[in-house]
Amino acid sequence: MILFIGLNTNSFGQSTSFKLKGKISNEDQQGLANASVYLVDVSFKPSVKTLSDSNGNFEITSSLSGDYILMVSYKGYEDYQSSIFKLADKNFKIQLVPISLKLNEVKIEGSKKTIEIEGNTLIYTVANSINAQGGNALDALKLAPGVMVDNNNAIALNGKQGVLILLDGKQTYLSSKEVADLLRSIPATSIKSFEIMNSPSAKYDATGTSGIINIKTTKSPLKGFNGSITTGLSYGVSIKQNEDLSFNYRKDKFNIYGGYNHFFGNYSYLYGSDRIQNAKSIGSFTDDTDKRKKIGSRLGFDYNLNAKHTIGLLANGNFIFGGGITRTSTDIDVPNSSMLNQTLDAVNDYYHQNTERYNFNLNYKFEDTLGHILNIDADYGYYEKASGNLQSNRYTNNQNVLLMQNNYRTLNGAAVNLKATKLDYTTNFWGGKLESGAKFSDISTNNHTKFLHLLTRKDSLDERRTNDFNFNENITSGYVNYRKSIGKWSFQGGLRLEHTESEGALTFRQQQQDAVENSLRKYTNLFPSFSVSVKPSANQNLSLSYSRRIDRPAYSDLNPFVYLLDELSFWQGNPFLKPQLSHRFALLYTYKSSTIIGLNFSHTNQYSTSITDTVGLESIVMIPKNLGTQQNISLTLTQLVSPAKWWEMTFNGTLYHIQNEIAFDQYRNLNLKQLAGRINLQQRFKLPYKINAEVVSSVNSKRLLGANEIMRPTSQVDLGVQRNFMNNKATLRLVFSDIYKGSKGNSLLNFEGFYLHNYNYYETRQIKLNFTYKFAQGSAKGPRTRNSALENENGRIK
Repeated sequence: MILFIGLNTNSFGQSTSFKLKGKISNEDQQGLANASVYLVDVSFKPSVKTLSDSNGNFEITSSLSGDYILMVSYKGYEDYQSSIFKLADKNFKIQLVPISLKLNEVKIEGSKKTIEIEGNTLIYTVANSINAQGGNALDALKLAPGVMVDNNNAIALNGKQGVLILLDGKQTYLSSKEVADLLRSIPATSIKSFEIMNSPSAKYDATGTSGIINIKTTKSPLKGFNGSITTGLSYGVSIKQNEDLSFNYRKDKFNIYGGYNHFFGNYSYLYGSDRIQNAKSIGSFTDDTDKRKKIGSRLGFDYNLNAKHTIGLLANGNFIFGGGITRTSTDIDVPNSSMLNQTLDAVNDYYHQNTERYNFNLNYKFEDTLGHILNIDADYGYYEKASGNLQSNRYTNNQNVLLMQNNYRTLNGAAVNLKATKLDYTTNFWGGKLESGAKFSDISTNNHTKFLHLLTRKDSLDERRTNDFNFNENITSGYVNYRKSIGKWSFQGGLRLEHTESEGALTFRQQQQDAVENSLRKYTNLFPSFSVSVKPSANQNLSLSYSRRIDRPAYSDLNPFVYLLDELSFWQGNPFLKPQLSHRFALLYTYKSSTIIGLNFSHTNQYSTSITDTVGLESIVMIPKNLGTQQNISLTLTQLVSPAKWWEMTFNGTLYHIQNEIAFDQYRNLNLKQLAGRINLQQRFKLPYKINAEVVSSVNSKRLLGANEIMRPTSQVDLGVQRNFMNNKATLRLVFSDIYKGSKGNSLLNFEGFYLHNYNYYETRQIKLNFTYKFAQGSAKGPRTRNSALENENGRIK
C-alpha cells in the first residue's frame, strides 16, 4: 500500500497540470457531501465535473488552460458561482447559502432521479416511487434495482443471498426473518433511499458476502419545528391500519428529532408441500395467520458545541407483540395399502409472542477546516424475544376415526446484549485522504427452550428437546483505507483485520442429570479491498472494485433448538456452523447517470444455507449447514428513459448464473448450475388535474434458491396514483399491488429417495390508501449523519 501511494505521489509530482481543491460547507461550517462541482469555461460549457467527499472536500486536477469559472450545486442551497479566473493551483473555501422555505409556500424546483450512481454506490430514491410509498420498507426494497425478496423473505442482491442490511449506517442485528419483520414495521414514507454497494471499502464491516444495502431514513433539513404524519388503510384478506408520525426541531446549535409508527392488523400466509419419501406420498397444507402488532419509535438529538465539535444521542425501539395460529393438515398415503392411509391435523396456537429491540448510540464528532475528522461511537443494544405455543397433533384414518393424539407446549426465549465502540479518523495525506479506525464489539446471547408433553394430570418435560444455549463473542477489528484522485483517475485501497473469539455452552438434561457441551473458536481474517475508476468524459464513468467478505452464522442458528410445525416437519439449529467467506469483483459503467451497466462475480467458500433433509421414514428437518462452494456471476442493466415530458421509465434487468458444488454428506454430492434473470419496469406518468400515476411490473425466471431448490417463474404488476393538495403539503395515495397474484411461490427439490414440491402465497395482493400531511417552518439546513459502532453483529440475531 505504501509503495502504491509512493508511486502515485511521484507520478503526480512530475505532472505539470494544475490543481483546484477546496471545501464546501453549510452555514454552520459543516462539510456537505456529494455536492456537484463544475469547472466551466466563460461560455458556461462544462469541462470537468466532480463531487465533494463525505467531508465536503473536492479536488480537480487537469492540464487545461485559459479562463474558467467554478460552480457548485447542492439541493436545498443556492448555487455558487466564482468570478472568472485563469487556471492555476487554487484553494477554495465555499460556504453555501440555504434556500428559504416558508410554511405557506413549500416549493422546491427540481428533484432527484429515482436511480443515481455515486462512486461505486447505486442509490434508489424511494420517495420518487408511488407504489413504494404505499407500503412498508420491505415492499419498497422489492422495487430496488438488483434486489430480490422471495416469499420466505430472504433478501438477495443480483441473485445471491447474504446481503448485509444497514439502517442509517447501523447494523440491524437481525436474521433474514427478523429483518423482514423489522422492515415491515417501518413505513416506506420514512425511507429516503436505498444505497446499494456491491464491493464496499475496508471502512465497512466485512459482513455481507453479496454486498451491503444501507437504508437511509428521511431527515428534515428545515430549521424550526416541522414534520409529517401519514395514516392509511390496506386490505387483502383482512383490513390493516398503518400510522407514521415524525418531527424535527432545530434551533441555533440544537436539534431534536423523533418518530412513531405502527402496523396493526392480521396477515395471512398460505403454504404447503407435496413430497414422496420412502415410497410414501405426504401432502400438507398450512393456513397461517399472524396477529402480531408492529410498533417502531426513535428519539435523538444533536448539539454543536462549536464549529468543530458535535455530540449526539440516538435511541431506537421496535416492538412486535401478539398472537398467531397455524392450522396444518397432512395426508399420508401408502401406495397399494389404503388401510394404512392417515391424516395428521396439527394446530399451533402461539398464545404469546413478544419481541423487543432497543438500540442506543452516543456519538462525538470533531472536524476542522484542515481535513481532520475524528468520529467516536459508543453503542448498546438489547434484544429480547419470547413465545409460548400450544400444539395438538391428531391422527385419523380414512374413516375419520381417531388413531392417536399428542399435545405439546413449547416455551422459547432469547436475550441478546450487544456492546460496541468504534473510532474513525480521516486526514489529508499525500494529496489524498487517509482513513483509519478500530472497533471492538462484545455480544452475549442466552437462548432457552422448554418442550413439554401435555398429559391428563400434568405436563411432562421432554429432556431431548429442552436446553439452554449461551453464546459469547468478541470481535476486534481495525482498518486503513486510502483514497486519491489524479486527473480523470480515482484510486482507493484498504485493508481490514478482524479477530474473532467465541464460546458456546449448551446445557441439557441427559439421564436426569445436567450435561454441558462447550465449543471454543478463535480465528483471524484479513479483508483487502480496492477500487479504481476513470472518467473518459464528463458523462461517463468506469470503475473496477474488489473486496473480501464474510458471513458469520446467526446466533440462534448455532443453537440446536427444535421447532415443530407438526410431528413430521421441524426446524433445527446447528452448533457446528462455520462462517462463509467470499471474494467479490464488480465492474460498473455509467453514462449520464441514465445508463448503468454492472458485471459482478463472487466465489464463496464454506457456503452455508438452510437445507431440507429427511429424518426417519416420514419426517423432514430444515437445518443450516456448510455445504461447499458457490459461484455467482451477474450482468445488470439499469436504463432511465423519458419518452415524453409526462412519461418516465426506469428499466432494470439482471441476468445471473449460479453454480453450487455442494455435499449434503459423503454419499450425496451435487453440482448444480442455473442461469436465471429478472426484469423490472417502473413507469411514471404525469396526468391531468395534477395526478401522478405509476405502473411497476416485474418478472422472475426459473431460478436456483439455497442449496438445491428450483423456484418456478413468478411475476407481479402494481398500480399507484397520487395527488397533492393544500399547496403540496398534503398527499393522497392509492396503490393496488400484485393485481393477479402472480407472486405465488412454487418450487421443487429432490435427491435420491426424496421428492418435494413447495408452494406458498403471502397476501401480496392488497389495496392501500394513504394520506400524508407535512408541516414545516423555517429555512433549510443540511442534516447531520453518523454511523453506529454496531454495524456487523445485529444481522445475526434470529
